[in-house]
Amino acid sequence: MEHAQPILSLAIPVQNSEDSPALKATLDSISMRDDNQPIEVRIQVGQDVQSSFDSTLLEHPCAPIWRFEKDTGIYSAMNAMCRAARGSRILFLGAGDCLLPGLSHAIRRWSETPVTNRLELGGVRLPNAEPQVPKHYPARWDRSLLWRNTTHHQGIAYPRQVLLDLGGFPEEFRVLADYAINLRMWSTGVNAHWIAGEDWVSASAGGVSRQFNKALYAEERAVKRQELRPGPAMWAQPMWIGLKSIWKRRV
Repeated sequence: MEHAQPILSLAIPVQNSEDSPALKATLDSISMRDDNQPIEVRIQVGQDVQSSFDSTLLEHPCAPIWRFEKDTGIYSAMNAMCRAARGSRILFLGAGDCLLPGLSHAIRRWSETPVTNRLELGGVRLPNAEPQVPKHYPARWDRSLLWRNTTHHQGIAYPRQVLLDLGGFPEEFRVLADYAINLRMWSTGVNAHWIAGEDWVSASAGGVSRQFNKALYAEERAVKRQELRPGPAMWAQPMWIGLKSIWKRRV
């Protein structure tokens, strides 16, 4: 079956060459895919220049498309990558994340069906997760999103045009823009599909969203004020977020 565009864009934003060892692990895992389907791999570097990276990484066998462009944060980079990508779907990865066989299974399915406006979801494993963080995020798309971000963004293959049409990741949120876009999609009726038990990514630990501090919970309150419709779930958020912050900081 011939494809006019890649089935999937894998988008990996990094800050600088200090991410090289982790990035190499991610690219190596991409090269080990066994689906033999056309995808593209994009890397955007926000705080460094091409000469800082080793040629073996720049010319990795998975043929990444590199872009060196200053950004104003991780979500600025992700939005730029979405605009530049050619794939009908886009999946964002972090340096150090490794693909699991389930993603190849999904790519083979997508090669036989046209892209739709629904999200495609897969599970995400976090083997080295912090104590307060689950070691596994199974694919799900339900009302649990009203209370916490139960759908890990490394387990979402976004239809690229849907993400663009909804304005991309809202860059006014420094840490939780992926949660904001999940709530926006859920609230506007975007549907999702997944295969139970199919995991796509083993994600590396860390990140600012794992810093359970006052700033994080203040941003969560702002996200929900913006994205939730008036009603009991929205009105309960201040108490819920307050209780959650106390519990997280005690664990």
